[in-house]
Amino acid sequence: MSKTILIAGKDLPDGSDFVDGAEVKMRQIAVTAIKGSSPANSPNISAFEWQRTSPIRARSLILDTESTFKKIDEAVLYFDENYYATKFNLMTPQECTQSCDEMILGYQYLALEILSRFEKKYSMSAGLEEKTLPSKLVFLIKNSFSECEVAKNGALRQNVPVASGPLVAAAAAAFQAFAENIAALYGAREYVTVLLARGDINNESARLDRSLGEWICSYMDEVDKQKNKLSLKQSMNWIKAGAKGPGFSLFR
Repeated sequence: MSKTILIAGKDLPDGSDFVDGAEVKMRQIAVTAIKGSSPANSPNISAFEWQRTSPIRARSLILDTESTFKKIDEAVLYFDENYYATKFNLMTPQECTQSCDEMILGYQYLALEILSRFEKKYSMSAGLEEKTLPSKLVFLIKNSFSECEVAKNGALRQNVPVASGPLVAAAAAAFQAFAENIAALYGAREYVTVLLARGDINNESARLDRSLGEWICSYMDEVDKQKNKLSLKQSMNWIKAGAKGPGFSLFR
């Protein structure tokens, strides 16, 4: 039976290449989408609108996924820094509020709902002869260069069409800090495996969304093959995009 994955963060239609990469790896896919956007004609993909400012809508997104595919085995929260840099480049109070809602609050609401659902799913399997594998929660970030980094090294400007301004750079840091501390709190729990993964435009596996989607699904498949659940230390380490499996190419 194929796995069901929830992909959130880079909404359709912008996230279509990442979704294509995941579908190649035999996944049923629920993906967040801009209102009115729909996936390519595939029975394996369903799109759902995600209102990021609402914890109720975070729960509804999970219930919609389970209603469609009957389960959720994996969830990937994807933060593409360059993608957000093209959306949030004005320094206004209104954009400050919107950016916090979209790039910080929404991810946190959804992560907590996912963890709660995974715990419930695992507890419901307690009486079964074959114990359910831990579900997987992935925090995936594709880093870019910030305006500060470009100002310090002007040569970067030639390779960075849109640098991350203050709002996006701050949100990227918040995403990483939140991810690291979720891993610290939940990485040792038996019902979930937390994975932290990152790459940038200079990383061949991360440069294109399709290859990034294929890679993260392949990596999760390797995790399932492990005899033992990943340790807390492994959960807290950032995995470099392109790593073949647990224990390879890890860096802090």
